[in-house]
Amino acid sequence: MARTSKTSKLILALLLGVTFTQLLRSGPGNAFVQPTRREAAAAAAAALLAAAGAPGAADARAPTISVFGFGSGMSDAYSQNDNPTNPYSQFSDGTNAVYKLTQDILDKKKAELAKGFDAIEAAPGFIQAKNPMKLNTCLRGSAFYIKSDMEAISKGLAEDRSNAAFAKTREVAQKLGELGAHGRAKNWPQCDKDYAEVQSLISEWKRMVAF
Repeated sequence: MARTSKTSKLILALLLGVTFTQLLRSGPGNAFVQPTRREAAAAAAAALLAAAGAPGAADARAPTISVFGFGSGMSDAYSQNDNPTNPYSQFSDGTNAVYKLTQDILDKKKAELAKGFDAIEAAPGFIQAKNPMKLNTCLRGSAFYIKSDMEAISKGLAEDRSNAAFAKTREVAQKLGELGAHGRAKNWPQCDKDYAEVQSLISEWKRMVAF
């Protein structure tokens, strides 16, 4: 890929060099003059120098990725939020955080979370209908916000991540993930069990935070 990039730059620079030479030699009455061998060679040399000095694709900084946990890059685009000490991120661990929860934000998250809880109540119908696509859509559309909102409400304005409610949030998210996985595998009896456990965990969490 890097070689192709350099070759393209070389050809482009060569053509520009020849064109520039023709412009210098052409007069008012000459639209085009055939270049001499010496002029063509000079243009080619200029092109080589330009290509050698230009950074190629191999020299450019490219995004790094991790494959199955190996490598130094991010696993995907969303993992840019994996940095727990980013002070500008609402997903950070709170270290020197610029983003701070306010009561207004918490109130909005509570309203959003209530809608998320309502959304997953459609899951039993999709399980009974044995419809993995609609079940997956239902969970994906609400699971992220459920986890994010539950964490924010569990932390509260004190930003306390060490309480039992915050830990319970992780359990809910994990069980929602298992429900989605079993739905894609069409393991409907297990889906019924997963959904029951999800609702049980959510009920426990609600009691903890008086939701």
